Amino acid sequence: MAKFDVGAILSDIKAYRRVYFLTAVASFGGMLFGWDTGLIGGVLGMDAFQHSFNLDPLSPDFSNLQGNIVSVLQAGCFFGALSSFYVSDTFGRKWALIIADCIFLLGSLIQTLCAINTTSLAQLYVGRVIGGFGVGLISAVVPTYIGENANKEIRGRCIGCMQLFNVAGICISFFVNYGISIQIKTLSSAKWRVPFALQMLPGVLLLIGILFQNESPRWLVEKNRLSDAAKALATVRGKAVDDTDVVQELDEIALDFQGHEKLPLKAQLKAACSSKRMFYQSSFAVILMFWQQWTGTNSINYYAPQIFKSVGLEGTSAGLFATGVYGIVKIVVTALGLMLATEQIGRKYSLLIGSAGQAFAMFYIGVNQAVNPVKKGDALNGTSTFAIVCVYLFVVFYSFGWGPIPFVLASECAPNHVRSLVMAAALMTQWLFNFVIAKITPLMLADITYGTFLLFGSCCIVMGIYTIFCVPETKGVPLESIHILFEGDIIKGAIKDTIPRYSRAKQLKNHHVTHDDDDSHHDDDTDLVTGKAGQKGVMGVQHVEDA
Repeated sequence: MAKFDVGAILSDIKAYRRVYFLTAVASFGGMLFGWDTGLIGGVLGMDAFQHSFNLDPLSPDFSNLQGNIVSVLQAGCFFGALSSFYVSDTFGRKWALIIADCIFLLGSLIQTLCAINTTSLAQLYVGRVIGGFGVGLISAVVPTYIGENANKEIRGRCIGCMQLFNVAGICISFFVNYGISIQIKTLSSAKWRVPFALQMLPGVLLLIGILFQNESPRWLVEKNRLSDAAKALATVRGKAVDDTDVVQELDEIALDFQGHEKLPLKAQLKAACSSKRMFYQSSFAVILMFWQQWTGTNSINYYAPQIFKSVGLEGTSAGLFATGVYGIVKIVVTALGLMLATEQIGRKYSLLIGSAGQAFAMFYIGVNQAVNPVKKGDALNGTSTFAIVCVYLFVVFYSFGWGPIPFVLASECAPNHVRSLVMAAALMTQWLFNFVIAKITPLMLADITYGTFLLFGSCCIVMGIYTIFCVPETKGVPLESIHILFEGDIIKGAIKDTIPRYSRAKQLKNHHVTHDDDDSHHDDDTDLVTGKAGQKGVMGVQHVEDA
């Protein structure tokens, strides 16, 4: 494993500053994603919000109503992710983000202006569904857009920035809600309208910034717009169009798309299932997003006060402590993980270490609750205090591994010509199980109590085992060469990647695509590792031009 070299990171930032700037702009999509999902809990608890809609917090229906207001956003997100296949393939990644952002801003505006001369929740529901549609579309397109623009040396760190901005949005939304609650003591509707209005800020920054960014070079190649692709690639690399590196990278992208240009949905579905390797590579992103939700992270995101109460922390300070500090820890650890781990120790070990730490934290909380149940009024003892610490240990390990890395691997491992389809399916899965976890967690906390934590801990162990046997290391591998990691015996290759000195990613770091590198299985991977792009590659570009 590579050493942590902060100097090298600073050098990368200077060398790849255009890619980092594009990443920061696109990642505002992640911030609005987090802000929109994080603000609603605080708003629902505001007395001014309840007054505006004539809601009774003591009513037996209030909890169900809260669940409905939260979940309609997730419903919109699911269908937004579903639409991302068509929108991003038809209009391009850049324009898909612009369209999605405008939809999000419209939904936010509708939410901000609801409850005027009425106490009906109908307009709020409509606004959250529309806003959620935009959020879901953005969540599927941002990692694709960043991954298709970023250099292989920093690709993982760049894609993971979406998760960093996401957790930053969640944390900022909490402090906005908290600050507004302190400043406005009356029942004025401004108390909840201001948070809804402020969530548009990252959306506005995304809209302004993305207008000045280039389109994805890979999407342009797919549409046979080779000259535009060369300009886009040269822009984001900060080099001339005729630079050797730009010409070679464009050559390899064109060769990878050869014969797969402008595939309709039916053809993409057929291509995704055309072979064992393609099916595994295409379904890989969906499986990762499924496991990400079963870490239990959203149980803590949505129900932190109840969870902290179950381990012995009570009072109004519990909610502040759980939500505010939890959000800050997430931001700090996600940033440190992206800076010091994703490109240094790699994707695979980030997931493995994350799984182990999450499992320990969840098992300790569950076992402690089983043998040392908390009784109302009891003072915190040592074991209960450590259980509270374990909630924060969980988020440390989650933010290090299973938070950002599934987005990284999903975008990297999806084949170029079916990436839109794969990312749409992956984010649909993420939003679907986000909804499922949000619905079943309160039931589990009430019915199986400590068993909730044991269940999530067991899932963390299973996903660690899955990582060892089924997840390849992709650190530093060119996008057009990642398919090689899925060829042959997938389990054997993944186990080999677990031992750093034998990692295939090292061998493929400088691999270049040639005509000899088709989708078929290769008996001798040595040729692939040492292959160089030559005149045949240039002919490949001409083939796409002719097509």
